[in-house]
Amino acid sequence: MPAFFYLLLPIFFWSGNYILGRITVSSGIDPYSISFLRWSLACLILLPFAYKKLWQERYIIQKNWPLLVLFGWLGICNYNLFLYIGLTSTTVTNAVLLNAIVPVMILLTARLLLGSRTTWLQNTGILVSTLGAVTIVSRGSLDTLFHLSFSRGDLWIITAAISWAIYSVMLTKRPQGMSLIGFFTSTAIIGTFIQAFPFYFFGRSEFTDFTIGNWGTIAYMGVFSSIGAFLCWNIGIQKLGAATAGHFIHLLPVFSILLSVVFLGEQLQSFHYSGIALTFSGIFIATVLNKYRL
Repeated sequence: MPAFFYLLLPIFFWSGNYILGRITVSSGIDPYSISFLRWSLACLILLPFAYKKLWQERYIIQKNWPLLVLFGWLGICNYNLFLYIGLTSTTVTNAVLLNAIVPVMILLTARLLLGSRTTWLQNTGILVSTLGAVTIVSRGSLDTLFHLSFSRGDLWIITAAISWAIYSVMLTKRPQGMSLIGFFTSTAIIGTFIQAFPFYFFGRSEFTDFTIGNWGTIAYMGVFSSIGAFLCWNIGIQKLGAATAGHFIHLLPVFSILLSVVFLGEQLQSFHYSGIALTFSGIFIATVLNKYRL
């Protein structure tokens, strides 16, 4: 499979996560329960496939446990929990728009933590794809963009984005000799364990409150938004780097719109086509053109 597909698939899965997450918290299920149950399911699915690797790599885990705790805290706990908390008081539109800062945050974090530098083509690509994301969420209207309201939920989304940016950059520091499945499973278990505390103290939803649709959503989040997306994202970053991976975040509005067309019956308008064209152009400039620049 081409390397960039490993970055396309997570964005597709996470786009569904945004829509389903907003629907679920709006139905009265608290974000602490959603995030904890999602990752508990993911861990239960992963363990039968990963326990041998975890045992074989137990000394690597013991040696690098502070780093693994950091990964579990930032990428598994913070990003997901903060996202769902944010969606209780902000819209999917605002959440997607605010996630447009992730590529910039990744580049800044990579510069600060790793000393990475970007080319002018990468910077141009970020600018163009950011314009594409803004065009979509603002519906092609400056008036709409200027009148977007921001809430406390937006601050949670921004905090989630910062956590994800640091997590993505730090993936290049994954412990040497540790397999991808061992790394991901260990950080998933750690992140789920950390989430158990806010779930216990702040979770208010009873299992009897969950509908069949709610359980179906948790299953989607556990299988696709958690296992599928995170494994592909890790592989994509290993193959293409954090800076390149960051550009693909701009596809969140694109995929969110396409999912809305398929599942909600919404229709594409002219500003959608403009935004999608800008988004793909920015990614093309920052990845393909940058790779073959003279």
